[in-house]
Amino acid sequence: MVKLASFFVLTFISVTYLVTNNLGSYGLFGQFVAAHPFVFISIYACVIAHITITCMSLSYHRYHTHKGVILNKWIDMPMQIWLWLVTSLNKAEWVSVHIFHHAHSDLEKDPHSPVQKGIWHALFLGVFDYSNGKSLPEVLKIKKTIHTNKIETYMEKNSFTGPVIMSVAMIVLFGPLWGSILSVTNFLVSPIFAIGGVNAIAHWWGYRNHITTDNSRNIGFLFPLNFIICGELDHNNHHGHMRSCSFRHRWFEFDIGYVYIKALKALGLAEIKNVYTPATLKQEVSKKMSELIERDHRFKKRCEELAAELNMNYQDFKARLEAYSRGEKVKLERSCRDFIDEVIRTLNANQRLHLSYT
Repeated sequence: MVKLASFFVLTFISVTYLVTNNLGSYGLFGQFVAAHPFVFISIYACVIAHITITCMSLSYHRYHTHKGVILNKWIDMPMQIWLWLVTSLNKAEWVSVHIFHHAHSDLEKDPHSPVQKGIWHALFLGVFDYSNGKSLPEVLKIKKTIHTNKIETYMEKNSFTGPVIMSVAMIVLFGPLWGSILSVTNFLVSPIFAIGGVNAIAHWWGYRNHITTDNSRNIGFLFPLNFIICGELDHNNHHGHMRSCSFRHRWFEFDIGYVYIKALKALGLAEIKNVYTPATLKQEVSKKMSELIERDHRFKKRCEELAAELNMNYQDFKARLEAYSRGEKVKLERSCRDFIDEVIRTLNANQRLHLSYT
């Protein structure tokens, strides 16, 4: 660690000297930052965070961890190299820690859970938990199963070389002062947005579409933040259906990451393997609603009564209810729609309380 720190200091001093004497204190473009520093750094932070988290979400998360999409190598490798340059992260470590997180989500072994460690610890100290998690015996065992090519292996063995290269480039572009500030901004993207935003806040506060064994939540309604984090804040959707490469499960949710995936697919640069959509959610709700009507004597009797009032047999009427709940264009009387709402409210309450009729 001392040698590494010394290397950083010597590199910084050397590059600063060379840039200042050859390009000036502003480097190539530092004067633009100095003219409006707050505006420039704010815009830069949002843009760099979106690019970085998008690479992390599409490559490490949706592709290499959960296999919901397969990315072309000419798209995937630049994403991995960018992540190495900006954050020092590499595929093998990130994927192994994330697999371990899902196996123990919000349990005692979870490397970054606000349920276990508190929201403030997860927000501000989660990066250290991630760093410690990489060395756990179980995580190292998972890591051995992850195939890496020569470039990925190099980035893993030289993790901090990436940020050094990026920092040198930033100093050349923006000068020692502003280049250093922007380099720190680069390096804070993952701790603030990925570890703090997704693994902390999205396991602490929000709503749930799916009943899971952990405390994962959806906070995609924080739209500007969710856009920056590439749709990752609809986190309960992800934990409910991990293999899906889309995190949008209801009509009002939005996942810019899946938009990018569909664009890559249209260009022949991605293959979608598994996707869960709002239509899929409606189909599941329709099926569960139908099962609840059959199992709950009160609902079954009311369904029979409504069918008789409309001069329909029970099975045909029930099929209309199922079609309506799937989102198909079926006209239903107000009493029938109220009945569906009551059944779905009961279904949701049963799921929250883990109740069943068996």
